Amino acid sequence: MPADWLAVFEALRRVYIDGGFSNIAINEAVSKHKESRGSFVRTFVKGVIRDTRRLDFIIGKLADKGIKGIKTRTLILLRMGIYAIDSMNSIPNYAAVNQSVALAKKVSKGTEGFVNAILRKYIREKQSIIIPNSLSIRYSFHPTIAELIERQYGDEVENILSEMNKPSTLVVRTNTTKTTREKLIRMLEEEGIKAEAEKNSNIAVIIHGGEITGTKIYHEGYCTVQSSSSIKAIEAFSPNEKSKVLDMCSAPGGKTTAMAEIMKDRGEIIACDIYSHRLKLVEASSRRLALKSIRTELADGTVMIEDFINRFDYVLVDAPCSGLGTCSSKPEIKLRPIQEKNFELKEIQLSMLENAFKYVKEGGYVEYSTCTLNKEENEKIIDEYIKMHSFVRIVEIETILPYNNSVGFFYAILQKLPH
Repeated sequence: MPADWLAVFEALRRVYIDGGFSNIAINEAVSKHKESRGSFVRTFVKGVIRDTRRLDFIIGKLADKGIKGIKTRTLILLRMGIYAIDSMNSIPNYAAVNQSVALAKKVSKGTEGFVNAILRKYIREKQSIIIPNSLSIRYSFHPTIAELIERQYGDEVENILSEMNKPSTLVVRTNTTKTTREKLIRMLEEEGIKAEAEKNSNIAVIIHGGEITGTKIYHEGYCTVQSSSSIKAIEAFSPNEKSKVLDMCSAPGGKTTAMAEIMKDRGEIIACDIYSHRLKLVEASSRRLALKSIRTELADGTVMIEDFINRFDYVLVDAPCSGLGTCSSKPEIKLRPIQEKNFELKEIQLSMLENAFKYVKEGGYVEYSTCTLNKEENEKIIDEYIKMHSFVRIVEIETILPYNNSVGFFYAILQKLPH
């Protein structure tokens, strides 16, 4: 247990103090503390981050001088202790207090008495603490996010925030060049992993417990972890076999490899990214899945490449975005303010879309996708681009709200008409 709690603390410190990404922070902490249990650490860390604003409201009520005077390390310990009391069923209340106090002696010396007092006070008084009727506090989102969703989605705001405040559902994509979805589900169940077909997809499988990435099934390339929303967007795009395809912002490679599988690995896919180390992720995924049709190329999607002009049948623009739709898997996004109109990001998105239509052949297709729900980055980008270009036709456009095992996502499939 001590190694677990220390790993949780160190991962949270990386996120809260250093502004790190939760997935990277967790992996580093578990790697450093070999005796820690990865699944426990991941659940605990993401749960605390997901619940931060509610936890801080409670701490503010319990501390005589409020929350402002509490140093960050001590605050992390209190968040951990209260979250464990509230949400970690495997940890009795007394153990949550004892572990928090023991950890305080290691990482925040001199505060163990304060930590002990606050947590014991919470156990005594928790029933009397009333969480205010504030969406931002109740669902632990930065106020700017709650306000943006309310402005743009109106009566749907609470449903959306509630769903994005839940842990993400684990979904895998069937590698149809190696097996069928039905066979994959049987293979997983033989390994003791409960799985079922995702009803809105022909290739997605929902996982109900069990470790996937450590299995032989995963290592031999029968499946890939990918959100059902992302899978749905690529199924809708569905490049034909033997097509020439460009993925302008491909890393880490989920959509790239999905297209290759849909094309039965027949054709040519050029996968670009601005960072060479991220292209290595695409290459590693391609090798694991035994896909031969993908070639990586270092390129900036905002910089026009002469050799690409009128060369491709399909171009995917999975644009940089605010990532708002991925809060369920990256809860640190909930902590940070969001700009509804981010002009720097808008310029990048429009620039990539402009280049995509230079690269695609007449009659060819461009898919623009993001993992955000901010309409300024989605529908309004498409509207603005089409107003400037009469040769662009909308084939399909969809916003996927974070319901039914989905993450928030947007995609638009566009066709380049002769002009």
